[in-house]
Amino acid sequence: IYKYYSNAFSDIKDITMMPLRDECSNSNCWLSCMQINESAKATLLDIQLALEAENIEARPVWKPMHLQPVFEQYDYIDNGGIAEKLFRQGLCLPSDTKMTEDELKRVADIVKKLWA
Repeated sequence: IYKYYSNAFSDIKDITMMPLRDECSNSNCWLSCMQINESAKATLLDIQLALEAENIEARPVWKPMHLQPVFEQYDYIDNGGIAEKLFRQGLCLPSDTKMTEDELKRVADIVKKLWA
């Protein structure tokens, strides 16, 4: 699924799939998440709403723990704001292992139309 999305969006410079780390060469990619450049033609909300209009669910990447109200009083390691950047620019795409190629194509086509 991750490879399908990676290939489907390879011609859109504003979209990148969450990178796989070298030490995770055997990742099962159980969830496929995309990142959108902040200056992109379409926003994450545009993508989410376009998919939702076709009864397809996509969700933002998880909100970083240090932004959760219950943890706001605690110190955290910022590491250059990576977690917040991924939260602002990341979207979890449908990744059910039972998805057919037609279903994957449908998701990809909806996203790609926003760049047409």
